[in-house]
Amino acid sequence: MIISHRHSLILFSNPRTGSETVRAVFEPWADEPIVPFRNATPQTPFYPHMTPRECHVAFRERGLDFWSYRRITFVRNPYARLVSLYRMIADVDPVWRLRQGIGIGPPDFARWIKATKPAGRGGGGARHQKWRQYGTWRLSEWCADFVDEVYRTEELANVLPRLGTDYGIRITDVPRLNARPRVRWQALYTAELSALVAERYHDEMQRFGYPALHAAVA
Repeated sequence: MIISHRHSLILFSNPRTGSETVRAVFEPWADEPIVPFRNATPQTPFYPHMTPRECHVAFRERGLDFWSYRRITFVRNPYARLVSLYRMIADVDPVWRLRQGIGIGPPDFARWIKATKPAGRGGGGARHQKWRQYGTWRLSEWCADFVDEVYRTEELANVLPRLGTDYGIRITDVPRLNARPRVRWQALYTAELSALVAERYHDEMQRFGYPALHAAVA
C-alpha cells in the first residue's frame, strides 16, 4: 500500500497481485508509514493489505478527504492467483511446513480451494495474516465502490510507467518481487475445480478478460 498526500494518490495492495513490486516502485513518493497489521495504532493505522473500505474509515477519522484521492488497485487471473497464494502459505505456515518436513506434503490443493471463501474468512489463517484472508476475496468484496481504477497484474510492466508519467515520475525498471518460481499452474486444476473458480470469480473474469480454464487450455 502506498499513500501519497502530495500526489493525492492511494495504491492499494490487493494480495498476490504484484503488491511488493508496486510498493517498491512508488516507495519514494509514500507519505504515510505502512506498518504490519499487528503494529497498527490510531496514530499509524495503515497496514500493507488494508482494504479500501478500511482506508476510507481511517481517512475519515483523520479528517482527510478520501474521495479527493486517486484510488488504484490491481487484479490477477484468479486461477494463477489462488495457486500463488497456496504456494505462499506452504512456504510460511508452520503446520504446512511441518507436514512437508515429515514427508506428508501440504494439504491437497483441491481440498484447500474448496475450503476457502471469496469473502469473509477468505483464505483463513491467523487474524493478522490479512494477505491470506484477503487473498481469496473476489474483487467486488475487496474494493467495493471505494476504488477508481483497477489494472491487471499481468500488465504491470506497462501500467506502472504510465502511472508514473501522470505524476512526473520516471519509471524505467519494474522488478518482479516476492514471486514464487514459475509453475504450470493449469495442471493443478481439474474440470470441477476450474468450474468452481469460474463461478466464484465470474464477474472479474468477465470484466478483465480472463477465460475459464477449460477454454484457455482446450
